[in-house]
Amino acid sequence: MMMADVKWLILFGIASYGFGALSVTADELYGIAQSYGSNGVYYFPILGARGLWDAWVYVFTGLGICFFLCAFSVLMLQRTKATGKRGPRTKANLE
Repeated sequence: MMMADVKWLILFGIASYGFGALSVTADELYGIAQSYGSNGVYYFPILGARGLWDAWVYVFTGLGICFFLCAFSVLMLQRTKATGKRGPRTKANLE
């Protein structure tokens, strides 16, 4: 396995972990919203306390970024495997 393959696998692993962590955070936010209504506050370790609206925006933005990185890394991993030693599969290379 080449180093190019490894970096895409590492990116996929990090993005998958982030997606899982943010999914748990979204579940926590849902529980806070059920208990306290729209006045609930969620505490982010780096950002500090935020209202539920801000917290939902941050979480769903993070989920979108993690999903994009997962899909991008899978596509790039497939691209590196398809090219192989002889370069990309084009009509000129096959002749």
